[in-house]
Amino acid sequence: MKNLVLILVISALFTGVNFAQLKSDLAGNIIKVEDLPAERDLSINDFSFQQSSNGFINAQQTVPGVAFLSSAILPGSAQAANGKWARAGIYLAVEAFSIFYYINRNNVAKDQERAYEAFTHQEWSVVAYSQWLIGYYDNNGLSHDKLDQLRTMVGGLDPDFSDTRNDWNRVNINLLQEIERETDLVCGTCGSGDFSHVLPAYGSQQYYELISKYYQFEGGWSDFYAENVAVNNPNYDYLYDNKGDLASPLFLLGAERADRFNNNYRRAGNILNLLVINHVVSAFDALFSVKLKNAQVQASANMMRPDSFSLTLHF
Repeated sequence: MKNLVLILVISALFTGVNFAQLKSDLAGNIIKVEDLPAERDLSINDFSFQQSSNGFINAQQTVPGVAFLSSAILPGSAQAANGKWARAGIYLAVEAFSIFYYINRNNVAKDQERAYEAFTHQEWSVVAYSQWLIGYYDNNGLSHDKLDQLRTMVGGLDPDFSDTRNDWNRVNINLLQEIERETDLVCGTCGSGDFSHVLPAYGSQQYYELISKYYQFEGGWSDFYAENVAVNNPNYDYLYDNKGDLASPLFLLGAERADRFNNNYRRAGNILNLLVINHVVSAFDALFSVKLKNAQVQASANMMRPDSFSLTLHF
């Protein structure tokens, strides 16, 4: 009898039969093979991290791709879902500041641009510029086969500085541009060549930019015209002002005002770069954070069964 008990105990240890089953067998019950737990081989899946699917927040916490997309769309969202409140706050604060700053600078630039355009409508005239160009030809001994057409067009006219947009109905811009393209530089120090620019059509972005950027167009500003062209100032030699020595106060003021709104447009554009960087950094931060969490080795004691110890490896 003792030998039988010893054999049953040894068999239980090596076959996986539990002690409750052994006690039942000793009481006279028959061990049934079909009641024993089925044996199977262990695989890597027994140790892999099993993701649950109980909502979007859980996906942000466990699926790197979801966390990446979430923070790419709204920076800091995946960090918040994972309890990283400080990082989430930083990303969201950068996002809010960037959007506010972009809208603010863009609106300021638009207001300044409209004010600058209204300023030019009172101070720069294509008729005044055309008359300056004719004086430039006459005083420097230059000739052009189309110059007399321009002279007939604007000769004797007074620029309308109450609203210089009206002057565009008096000048053929194509004729003016044709003459400009074939006009020699006469400035004493600039060497040979032709005018570097032609006057863009009225209302274009280039038109507003060029008239207060290049000294070639200073003859169209009202103060320069009144001081030199209108009175045929004998002290003005009509040389091409390539260094801005004769730039009038209104020309300089126009350049300053144009530079002001262009700088605000540039600031708005630069903040967009920060906005994009914030999305990218937040997205990759979320991606790597979730991947790192999933790859950590977690060890925990089973408080319900002190005799057991579990080791979970997340892949």
